[in-house]
Amino acid sequence: MKKPTLALIHFLFLLLPALSLAATGLQTFEADSFARILEKQKGKAFVLVVWSLDCEFCQVSLKTLASEKVKHKGLSVVTISTDDADDPQSATLMQKRLSDLRMSDNAWAFGSAPPERLRYVIDPQWHGEMPRSYWFNARGEKVAYSGVLTPATIGKLSLQMQK
Repeated sequence: MKKPTLALIHFLFLLLPALSLAATGLQTFEADSFARILEKQKGKAFVLVVWSLDCEFCQVSLKTLASEKVKHKGLSVVTISTDDADDPQSATLMQKRLSDLRMSDNAWAFGSAPPERLRYVIDPQWHGEMPRSYWFNARGEKVAYSGVLTPATIGKLSLQMQK
């Protein structure tokens, strides 16, 4: 049997993070991903939530949003974690957290581009504060919200999405 070549070992080393990410169900958020999300959601009202594993207030917002999603069946949620998608441990934790909340259907995590660039793609006015959410109506108009999501806030923003 032949010994693996250095090129094959290098290829497998590069492939490992991608396989780990695929196993979690997360999609890598790169500079072109936001346009793809908007295209996929075109004509639908949805909320995009930006969060992080180490953001305590993000966890509260996600939990509240998950509870409200059960009450409002039509509430479509897209999540983007600012954590590194290429870190297998973080990817596993992100997927577990979202799965526990039943919010892993449309989940993304920051890819290899600089975080500042990825934040800018989402919103040039956003400077990284979290939790951050964007409430889109079916026409693609959005309202940005910074802060913890409460049931009252979700109700108010959901109404704005219907306009």
